[in-house]
Amino acid sequence: MLFAGLVVGAIVVFVNSTDEKAAEKYSPKNVPTCASIAQQIPGLPQGRPIEVPAGITPEFGWTCTLTDYEDPKAVHLNYSVYDGDSGLSEGTGTEDARKEFAGFVNGEPVSLGFGEEAVWSAVLPIGAVRPGVQCELHIRDGNAVLGVGAFDASGEGTSMADCRATVEAAIRPFYDALQPR
Repeated sequence: MLFAGLVVGAIVVFVNSTDEKAAEKYSPKNVPTCASIAQQIPGLPQGRPIEVPAGITPEFGWTCTLTDYEDPKAVHLNYSVYDGDSGLSEGTGTEDARKEFAGFVNGEPVSLGFGEEAVWSAVLPIGAVRPGVQCELHIRDGNAVLGVGAFDASGEGTSMADCRATVEAAIRPFYDALQPR
């Protein structure tokens, strides 16, 4: 009986360790387009989404900007899926996503009630072209890192509170739209 228990236990450990990539929450084979996701998020600027594919690390995902070029306000959506083959670690996609998310350690951690961890990025000034504010909120959820950023280059009168309110209004619908079906 003890032998049978050890054999079953060994099989369970072996199966769990070899199926870990299969257990990842987000699939790099089913990355939706930014345009399809943006349609599900109310209150975004009306401009056409401009999508930039992910580079070498991560291999799967995109960054896109939604803005009307006549409007000094824009929203950025970022979605990156890791599958464990990106070279960030020798582990799983979740471990790769943790390493990527660790780049936001200088930010302000926040509890959203969804996703595994979230952080506001350190404030980035955007005054090179004209004065304004920029803010970004990043979430790690399993093997994915997603974020919403906003900037307002309207000049005087722009506020960080308004920037954060824009991001907070978009983050939950963005997260919900990306959930595997």
